[in-house]
Amino acid sequence: MKRRDNPYTPGAGRKPPYLAGRDGELEQFSSLLEVVASGGAERSTIYYGLRGVGKTVLLMELDILASEAGWTTTDVQEVGSKPDFRSTFAQMASRLLREMSRRHRISARVERALSVVKAFSLLTPGGVQLKLDVRPASGIADSGDPEQDLVELLREIGETARSAGSGALFLIDEMHNLDSLSLGAVCMAFQAVSRDRLPVALVGSGLPDLRARLLLAKPYADRLFEYRSLGRLSDVEARVALVKPAANLGVSYTEEAVAAVVRQAAGYPYFIQEYGREIWNAAEVSPITLAEVEEVSDIVREQLARTFYGTRFEMANDAEQRYLAAMASLGQAPYKTGEVARAWGANDQRKTSPHRDSLIQKGLIWAPERGKVDFTVPLFADFVTEHHPLKLFEEEE
Repeated sequence: MKRRDNPYTPGAGRKPPYLAGRDGELEQFSSLLEVVASGGAERSTIYYGLRGVGKTVLLMELDILASEAGWTTTDVQEVGSKPDFRSTFAQMASRLLREMSRRHRISARVERALSVVKAFSLLTPGGVQLKLDVRPASGIADSGDPEQDLVELLREIGETARSAGSGALFLIDEMHNLDSLSLGAVCMAFQAVSRDRLPVALVGSGLPDLRARLLLAKPYADRLFEYRSLGRLSDVEARVALVKPAANLGVSYTEEAVAAVVRQAAGYPYFIQEYGREIWNAAEVSPITLAEVEEVSDIVREQLARTFYGTRFEMANDAEQRYLAAMASLGQAPYKTGEVARAWGANDQRKTSPHRDSLIQKGLIWAPERGKVDFTVPLFADFVTEHHPLKLFEEEE
C-alpha cells in the first residue's frame, strides 16, 4: 500500500474515483438531456444541501455526462462571494460558445453569438469588458435590464446550439451567492428558453436556502426548476464509498473498521474521503483493521477542526462567533432566533439580527423556516461546543 496509490480525494471539488449514492441524480440528469435535446420541455435542476455533501463533485460528474452526450458546457463555474452578474454570465457564455465553435466548426454562427455576449458585457460596472475580437451587437442584450438582456443572450446561445445540433449546459456552483436581482434574471431567462424549446439547460447548486432565495426572486421558481436535496449518504452508500476505491486496488477492510468509519464520518462524503486518505497512509497491509482506524481518528478530527471548520469559524467577527457559540449551546437544531439572542446575552433579538443576517450572507448559517436558524456545515455545532464554547465568550466580558 503506497501513498502514491491512495485512491481517496478529500478537498473542495475533488472528484472521488467512485461517486456513491447519487445514481438517482445521474439518471434524472440523463433524462433531462434527452428530453431537451429532442425539443421537449423539461425543468432544469437545482441541487441544494450542506457543505461537504458532494454538490460540486456531482456537478463535475454531470459535466462529463453532458459532454459524452454531445452537449457543450460551461464547465463547472463557481460564483464568487461578490459576483458581478453580467461578468459572470458573459464569461460562461463566452467559454461555452468557443467550445461549441471548436467542436462543431460553426465559427461564423458563433461569432454572431459572441457579438451578443460582448454587447451584454458592456454594461458591467466600471465598463469592464471581455476581450472578444468581435464588434458588439446593437439592440440585443444591451438594454440595461438584466432580466431582458439575459433572456436575449440565452436565446442567442440556444439558437446557436440548435444550429449545431447540440445542447448548451450551464453548470453553476455556489449559486446562492447571486443576489435576488440576478436570481430573478436567471429564472426569467430559463423560463424563456424552456418555453421556446431551445436546447439550453441549467444545473445549479448551493446551500440549503438556495430554493427559498429563488422563490423570493420569482414566485414561479417553484415550478420552473426541479429541486433536489443532497444530504448525507445512507450507511450502505457510505460503506460503498469507503470500500470500493480500495477494493479496486486489491485492498479490503474488516467489518469492524468499516463500521467505525461509517459511524465517525456520519454519512458525509467529504468526511469519508478524509478518513479514507489517512487510513490508507497509515495502513501497511490488507485488510485494514479497526486498529488503523483508531490510529488516525484523532488526526482526522484535528484536520477537520483546522481546515474544514476552523477556517469557516474565522470568517465571523467576534460578535458573530459568539452568535455561533450561542446557537451551539442550545442543543438540537434548528434553533429559535429568540433563544439564540438570549443565549448571546441580548434581551431583544433585534440586537442580534445584524449578526444573524451577516452570518447568513457569509454562508455559515441559514434559516430553514421563519424565526429559526441552523448551521450550513455538518456537525459544526459539535466543533463549536468543543473548541469555542459559549462560556469562553462570557469569561472574556
